[in-house]
Amino acid sequence: MVPEYEEKELKKKSIDELTHLFMDRINKQNLVLIEGIEYLIEENHEQFKINMNQVIKTTTEVQIKKAFEAKIFKSKLMFSKADRLKLFHKINDIKNIGEFMANRMLVYRVLFPDNEFKLQVSRILKSLKLNSTDLSTAVKFIGTDLNKAHDICEIIKEERRKMRKIEFQLIHRLYHYDMDYLSRTFLYLKDMVEDIMMLADHIKNFSEYIQFLTIKYLIFD
Repeated sequence: MVPEYEEKELKKKSIDELTHLFMDRINKQNLVLIEGIEYLIEENHEQFKINMNQVIKTTTEVQIKKAFEAKIFKSKLMFSKADRLKLFHKINDIKNIGEFMANRMLVYRVLFPDNEFKLQVSRILKSLKLNSTDLSTAVKFIGTDLNKAHDICEIIKEERRKMRKIEFQLIHRLYHYDMDYLSRTFLYLKDMVEDIMMLADHIKNFSEYIQFLTIKYLIFD
C-alpha cells in the first residue's frame, strides 16, 4: 500500500524534500506500471490488473503536490520559482501518462503472438525502468551536484536511443504477422509499444530540461 502523509508532516518539509518525495512516489508508480506489463507478458492477468489499478487509484502524490504549491510561493530559492514549478509539473506529467497507460491497457485481455515479441518488450521495459530510476536520481542531484545531474541525463538519453531501435523492430514484427492475426490484438500491442515509448520520450525530454537547468545555473558556481 502507498503511505499516506499527515498534512503537518508535509508542511515541515523543504521545497527540495517535497520535490524528492514527489519524484520518489512517481518513480514507484512507474515501477508498479512496468511490473504490471511484465505480469502481462507472463500471462498473469490477475496480478496485471492489480498493478494497473494501483497506478490508477493512488492519490498520495496529490497531498505532496498541494504542500509543494502552498510552500513555493513563500520560499526564497536558488532556482527561480518558475523553474521549480515547471520541474514539479514535469514530474506530475509522468503520473498522468502512467494513469493513461494503465487505463488503456485494462480495456482488453491480450495474448502475445510469440516469445520473441515478449522478449523484445521485456528489453524496452528494462530500459524504461533504468531511465525512470536514473531520472529520480538526477532530480535529487539538481540541488547539490549539477554536473552529476547532467551526466546522469546523458545516460538516460543513450538508453532511450537503444529503446527506439527495439521499438521499430517490434512494430515491424507486428506488421508482418499473418493476415488472419486478430486486429484488436494488433491494435492493442501497437498502442502498448507506442505508450511505453511515449513515457520514455517524456523521461528523455525531462532529462534534457534538467540539463538545461544545469547549464543555466552552473553560471553561478
